[in-house]
Amino acid sequence: MIKNSEEELISVKEDNPEAVAAFLSISKNYFSDIPIDKREKFIQSSQREHNRWLLLLKYKNEYIGFVHMKIGGERPGWGFILEFYIVPDKRRQGWGRRLFNYVVNILQAHGVNNIWLWSASDAEPFWYSLGFRETGEVMEGKKVMEISLR
Repeated sequence: MIKNSEEELISVKEDNPEAVAAFLSISKNYFSDIPIDKREKFIQSSQREHNRWLLLLKYKNEYIGFVHMKIGGERPGWGFILEFYIVPDKRRQGWGRRLFNYVVNILQAHGVNNIWLWSASDAEPFWYSLGFRETGEVMEGKKVMEISLR
């Protein structure tokens, strides 16, 4: 999908077994409460909607994170980050910001001007650092946060 000298953003699709295996491997901690067969169904469901992406961030030969995002849903025309993850040993090195910048570029290329998400409490400082703000809403025990890209 996106590739520069040593960095690559790869779409996780059933027809790319390497990407599927990499996603299942790095997501095991993130989805530790979800059995592997349900994670495989997650991959399938992420491909059923137009304007929905499950993407891996690869640096050199190492998969270091993923994002699951879409356009629409409860807020038509908005980007929605469903899942966002950087492996623990790559955190606080700028990889989350880089992955988020890819998200912004993709969504803006599709006409999106606003992004929202549900934030786990331990991730809130990261989202605040990117400019997200609280909406005052809570969904499934998580704060709803949003950002305008204008």
